[in-house]
Amino acid sequence: MSFEEQVDELERTVMSEKPFFSRPGGKIFIIWLILSVIGVLIGFYAPHHLLPAMMSSTGTDVFKTVVVFTVLAAPVAAFVYAVGIYSLIAWRHKGDQDEPPEDGPPMHGNGPMTVVWLVVSSLLVVVLLVWGLSVYMAQQVSHPNTLQIDVTGRQWLWTFKYPGTGVESRTLVLPLDRAVEFNVTSVDVTHGFWPVALGNQVDANPGEVTVIQTTPDKLGKFSVRCSQLCGLYHAFMYSSGSVVTPTQFSQWLQAQGVPPALADRTARIAR
Repeated sequence: MSFEEQVDELERTVMSEKPFFSRPGGKIFIIWLILSVIGVLIGFYAPHHLLPAMMSSTGTDVFKTVVVFTVLAAPVAAFVYAVGIYSLIAWRHKGDQDEPPEDGPPMHGNGPMTVVWLVVSSLLVVVLLVWGLSVYMAQQVSHPNTLQIDVTGRQWLWTFKYPGTGVESRTLVLPLDRAVEFNVTSVDVTHGFWPVALGNQVDANPGEVTVIQTTPDKLGKFSVRCSQLCGLYHAFMYSSGSVVTPTQFSQWLQAQGVPPALADRTARIAR
């Protein structure tokens, strides 16, 4: 056995006699545990303060996805931060800064740790993939009697048409608990249709129609913004929207000149 191997063997013997939490691995574990708890708490509570109140089934799915992804990613990020923090504190060069540090001992592979890291990472990826696909498929389910709305972006405003009624508006009005299908396009450059509280976002491409859908499930007002940099007044390209009861939606259509019978039928109100 060479001298270097004898030194390595001595170091391993000394380290094995120390309590776990006195070793570098134990200290990194403590830092990881603290950071993981903080990350999980952030995942559960921060979205309630950072995200707008969601007003649709799609928005609720988006909110849950943010929470799940943050909570599951917290332990992984915490491990990376824990190793970095401990390295900066315990393994930094403490001698004369003008002198280069001596070479440290050679690094040794750790088979069990590598296997654990690969298995845990693979499981996380599979879980997140299954979650994402399930949410995506749930949003692709077609609904009978879907309300069609043609959304057109132009520099720098949105217009909303309600086919079959002759109504064209700068304000997006939606009936409560009615499946809505947005047919999104642009007449000039690429815009981004983003009704924030509905949880939808899609590019509005010139000459192309992109279809997205959602079901508003809460009454209230929301904003419609552009999520793509589209020119000088991009920041001012926003409209107001609201989710109202079917009766209020019918009344709004009638105020736009739609006959009462057609307005009630569009709002699905039985007389």
